[in-house]
Amino acid sequence: METNYQATVLLVDDRSENLLAMETILADLGQNLVRANSAREALRYLLVNDVALILLDVQMPMVSGFELAELIRERERTQHTPIIFISATSKEEQYIFKGYSLGAVDYLTKPFDAEILKSKVRFFTRLFLQHQEIKRQAALLEQTNAQLDTLNCELEERVHRRTLQLEKANVELEKEIAVRNISEARLATEHAITVVLAGARDMESATPAILQAFGEHLIADFCSLWVLNEAGDELTCAHIETADNIESIEFFLAECRRLSLPRGTGLPGQVWQKNAPVWIPSTAEGANFPRAKYAAAVGLNSAVAFPINIGAEFYGVIEFFTRRTLSEDQQMINMLRAVGSEIGQFAQRKRVEAERENLLRREKTLREQAERANHLKDEFLATVSHELRTPLNAILGWGKILSRGDLDSDTQTSAWDAIYRNARSQAQLIEDLLDTSRLITGNLRLNLTSTPTIPLIEAAIDVVRPNAEAKGITLLTSYDTDIDAIVCDTQRLQQILWNLLTNAIKFTPGGGSVTVSLKHDDSAVKIVIKDTGMGISPEFLPFVFDQFRQADSSSTRRHDGLGLGLAIVRHLAELHGGTVTVTSEGQGKGSAFTVELPALSASAPLAEQLEAERVAEAKEAPALGSELNGLRVLLVDDDTDTCEMLTFALNLLGADTKSSTSVSDAFISLAERVPDVLLADINMPGEDGYSLIAKLRALSPEQGANIPAIAITAMARPEDGEKVIMAGFQAHLPKPIDIEELSAAIAKLTKNREVKVAS
Repeated sequence: METNYQATVLLVDDRSENLLAMETILADLGQNLVRANSAREALRYLLVNDVALILLDVQMPMVSGFELAELIRERERTQHTPIIFISATSKEEQYIFKGYSLGAVDYLTKPFDAEILKSKVRFFTRLFLQHQEIKRQAALLEQTNAQLDTLNCELEERVHRRTLQLEKANVELEKEIAVRNISEARLATEHAITVVLAGARDMESATPAILQAFGEHLIADFCSLWVLNEAGDELTCAHIETADNIESIEFFLAECRRLSLPRGTGLPGQVWQKNAPVWIPSTAEGANFPRAKYAAAVGLNSAVAFPINIGAEFYGVIEFFTRRTLSEDQQMINMLRAVGSEIGQFAQRKRVEAERENLLRREKTLREQAERANHLKDEFLATVSHELRTPLNAILGWGKILSRGDLDSDTQTSAWDAIYRNARSQAQLIEDLLDTSRLITGNLRLNLTSTPTIPLIEAAIDVVRPNAEAKGITLLTSYDTDIDAIVCDTQRLQQILWNLLTNAIKFTPGGGSVTVSLKHDDSAVKIVIKDTGMGISPEFLPFVFDQFRQADSSSTRRHDGLGLGLAIVRHLAELHGGTVTVTSEGQGKGSAFTVELPALSASAPLAEQLEAERVAEAKEAPALGSELNGLRVLLVDDDTDTCEMLTFALNLLGADTKSSTSVSDAFISLAERVPDVLLADINMPGEDGYSLIAKLRALSPEQGANIPAIAITAMARPEDGEKVIMAGFQAHLPKPIDIEELSAAIAKLTKNREVKVAS
């Protein structure tokens, strides 16, 4: 949320150097950082100030961080203020659990990652500013409501005063009833309309009673309301009231409903043009009156019409006809002006009230959406943290044990397997997040080919078969179709099946079964994956394919994951022009996922073309393992571990690899020999990969300006790939690097280059 306000972050630590370090880390966030060297000083500040977040040291003299947190939570003003404990010594679980029991939002141990601290502070300051903005908006809304209440009170006071005036006038008119019958009728009409407006819900419901008032008190035989059409260029008849049911008047009614009158035409059009009441003593002689003959035919002799205005805005016209002759009466015209103004004020007040109701409903809807989105975000962040930390814990733990060097060979092998397995798990989590980003931004493109259907399904089943056998789950297949192949992105369709099969195995207890069925009709191919697992509750069934939604997102959930897999499945199916649906009879009764894709058979012209392209690409694709023999590779990466790993891997594939850890070292190496291909990281201290490629492309061809270059970086968004290509790289490979993918990319870029003999 954009705001000009600063959030206050209270830094509490008894050591000044720690406060200075935190201030330095958080300075570029642009928030108000306040120091407190003791619990007493922190409490004194919190007595009169609101803060967005408290960064609290655990170990402090006199009053510890935990004791200070208890005091903070005891005060109503600060009981919900977020607290992040920071400790260099109290790292045991009991301290961490105690911190969370005191309502802390996090517990960081030193040394900690500065970016993580900045991210957490940024989140809570933004949340605080959002809450402040909501409070401000609520205050504005309350002020507006108060103003509307004042206006309503004023209007009611006016109605009350007007009613009193009419009552007084009626008392006076009773003394002159013989000579004031017409005046009484006028006042009675106005009073009746006022009463109608006082109790009406809106203009539509008030219109019949308003028109009936003219018939009852002014002896009108025909009354109608004309309003502007949507274009605002013509008047149309919106409602009609008559005093009798004479059949002959039907012709006049039909003509009124048929006509659309522009400004200046007919009685309503003349009122619109003049914006004043118009009196026609004799309809038969009325100028520019297209209904004259119809009015005369039914005996409607005189007509009067007056405008309704909402402020400066013209709303419509009320007209009424009588069979008796009406003499022009200035007092009647004045009354009609007042009635038109009162009706206009009523319509304006109802419009304001409707707008206020809409604003209230919108504010409520937006608040509910914000609360729901905030809840989902919190759940997702907690899940991401857990899912990324879990494999990292195994990697770091086994890495520490291996560094001691006292393990036997079998244990070492098991440790390396665990590290690799958890690293792959972490890489898959990150890939799911990236896939979701690509799908949301529309940057994921399909590589359509004609693919044999049953082998593709079997390949997906083979991938998950070890997991199924480990749990004692039976994998069954049923292929009820004669279709040989479909047009699809093979890798993405396998990703759909892997996700669905993995989920089925994950949520099916040991001894159960998972059945994969393939069906085909005239328009679609259907792949059904049905399990005998825990099933899906009816309440969660509509949200199965939503991003970040999980049936169980609590800390006691039995199954891991980010809640992205099924959302990716739905997006990928839709990109193929298909759908994915789920059915389940409830908890413990299993579930069935159906992937339905367009039935484009391999015999179709498009399929033949795609298959031919696939075969041609396969013939041109270089073989892995031997295509790097003799190639000179220059690797530039500031991370020495990455350099050593990639150098070792590429040398095993036959390449002659040299590495540099900076841009300056890379150009020293370039001066010694020109490589066949350059591999460069993007984010490096001092000068980055963009600076390297810019300088390289500025050299002469003899110095290596045309060397093919591949960016290898942890920046894996689609826009990052576009940026490195525009900078001068020929390819972009996100970390973690797949060695076979890297080898293929190098071979593709250098297949037409002459291999230099190593000197």
